[in-house]
Amino acid sequence: MTHSIDVSMMEQTALLGGLDIGLVRDLFARKGLDTPMLLLSRSEVRRAVLDLRDALPRAEIFYAVKSNNHPVIAQEVFGAGGNFDICSAGEIDTVLQTGVQPQSLLHTHPIKTVDEFDRAVAAGVETFVVDNPAEVAKLSRYTDKKLKIMVRYRVALNTTAVVNLQYKFGCTVDEVLPLARQIEAAGHTFYGLCFHIGSQCIYADNYVKAIAAARDLIRELDLAGLPVSVLDIGGGFPVPYVEPVPDIHDFCAPINEALTEMIRPDIRIICEPGRFISARAVTLVCSVIGKSERDGKMWYYLDDGIYSTFSGVVFDHCQYPVVTDSRGEEKLSVLAGPTCDSFDTLYDGLLIPEHEIGDLMIFPRTGAYCAVSGSNFNSLKRPVYRIID
Repeated sequence: MTHSIDVSMMEQTALLGGLDIGLVRDLFARKGLDTPMLLLSRSEVRRAVLDLRDALPRAEIFYAVKSNNHPVIAQEVFGAGGNFDICSAGEIDTVLQTGVQPQSLLHTHPIKTVDEFDRAVAAGVETFVVDNPAEVAKLSRYTDKKLKIMVRYRVALNTTAVVNLQYKFGCTVDEVLPLARQIEAAGHTFYGLCFHIGSQCIYADNYVKAIAAARDLIRELDLAGLPVSVLDIGGGFPVPYVEPVPDIHDFCAPINEALTEMIRPDIRIICEPGRFISARAVTLVCSVIGKSERDGKMWYYLDDGIYSTFSGVVFDHCQYPVVTDSRGEEKLSVLAGPTCDSFDTLYDGLLIPEHEIGDLMIFPRTGAYCAVSGSNFNSLKRPVYRIID
């Protein structure tokens, strides 16, 4: 069973990040509010960038745009001195609006259609990631420019992140040297190494193990005359939702130590935070549009659901905190979305006071992998963003 958090408790927690408590109280007090809406905090984006930079000082921050491609987030990341990890022409178009130079971008998708590849190169992107010979073969079409190509590898781990990004991508460490040679033979530059443990990783040891693999690969590549210029350690830095996670400084301490001890100082270090930057910057505000008592539980139907912002429940394996402003005895409850599909059920076994139609519920930390993975199923209204600072 899960309990909601009463608005009166919010001042005792950092749950809503940069969201002003006065604004939250005002939202609960208003009637007929136009929901669903997503409240986006500029200051929370910048705070996350600065916190991670302080915790991981050697690594340059390349925000993973896929986690939330809202232009305001991109603007704030760039304004705070960050850069961008992009995976498509659409993401390139978004970040170029900030004024970032295309040659500084990092295209991290290991598998690209030829059209996507062509559009990225035409836009001025120079640095790409591959993990297999078939992707290297696509490089042969670019004879008028020398691209910088990184090889993504994977390592065996005893523990995995919530979203395991090694399952689909990454060559074995034994395949790195042959790929680096193929890149050079294709007329381009072998530029470096990258790995990505996964999203919402709470085990810093996984990064340490992957960095140790990088150390050994760097030695092997040096001997082959293929020096490594860059090591990209990926993203995956954890965010607290309904369960605590390590403080970012504590989490990064062993990573910093591993980088210092294992990776020589002339090698540039990059990281790709997505969730850590975007999750806390956005808060979802929903309304109860229907209620029913069914099989001993109170069912509340909200105006947003699994097919929209709560898509993160399915695709990101995530549960979000629930903030309410109702008083009284807690009842076993279910929260469901607005579509006609029974799959559109968000929480089952939630203990909250009874609510009425029109009441609000607020869901913090819904900035990462939520709105971007939603759909227009049933052609229902999607939430609109409101910039709050």
